[in-house]
Amino acid sequence: MLIALAVFVPAFYQPANLLNVARQSSIVGVVAIGMTFVILTGGIDLSVGSILALSGVTMAILINQGMVPGLAIVVALLVGVGAGLLNGLIVAVLKIQPFIATLATMVAITGLALRVTNGGPQAFNNIGDLFNFLGSGQVLGLPGPFLVFLIVAAIGVLVLRYLSFGRFLYAIGGSSEAARLSGVPTTRTLLLAYAVSGVTAALAGVMTASRLGVGAPTAGGLANLDAITAVVIGGTSLMGGVGGALGTVFGAVLLAVLSNLMNLIGISPFDQQIVKGVVIVLAVLFAIQATRRRISDRRAKPAPQESVRDRLLR
Repeated sequence: MLIALAVFVPAFYQPANLLNVARQSSIVGVVAIGMTFVILTGGIDLSVGSILALSGVTMAILINQGMVPGLAIVVALLVGVGAGLLNGLIVAVLKIQPFIATLATMVAITGLALRVTNGGPQAFNNIGDLFNFLGSGQVLGLPGPFLVFLIVAAIGVLVLRYLSFGRFLYAIGGSSEAARLSGVPTTRTLLLAYAVSGVTAALAGVMTASRLGVGAPTAGGLANLDAITAVVIGGTSLMGGVGGALGTVFGAVLLAVLSNLMNLIGISPFDQQIVKGVVIVLAVLFAIQATRRRISDRRAKPAPQESVRDRLLR
């Protein structure tokens, strides 16, 4: 795709446009990293868009009431953690299917965001360096939001690859019952997974509000669907147990590249949604084929021969 862009749409590689692509991938990317943690367990979180909106309006309201901006951001992030823990409790303790549980909280949190704002956007004027960095600023020539995305992604990769919490997520996604019988703290792990999804959605809400200077109760929009799309394109299986944060990074960037390309060549926003739907289907098909190939390769490998010593020990 990048080679084709260089040949047919050279305007894509203008520095200003590349920075725009990086900025576009940031919000969805941050949400998608948290979504990866949930999907690896075999679950899903439809409430991230609502959490994004609620966190943004919470920060805006608190700043307008005179709270220190840094503390307002912390409270907004805690709102995301609380919403994520609520999702985790419903899924892990009440044993309600994740799709239904997060669909219910999505509706409830959206209603709460509309209730506290009376349905209107909350503008705030206390804009400082921190908000500029999180919203539209640059550091060393790179957009601040993109740097935040890279930091969140790096943390996600490290946690999933090197910490026991990450291994527990994969184990639960492979088989929740087998993981429980193996001593994995499944309830606590699920709670933490949904809390991570909530806090990344809240961080995305802070970034969105910082960029716009407004906390909007409808800012979440299609954030949940875009995040799921990025995760799936990145190779994480919706069945759980397969995938990772690094693939999600590429998925989020690919979505931004596609949207930017379609804008450059003049495709209407309505047709862009159709293209995204086709991309999701193709990504899932490729992922299924890759999984089948891996399974076939494993079955084709000859079993290791048992040595005489091993037989005697057995």
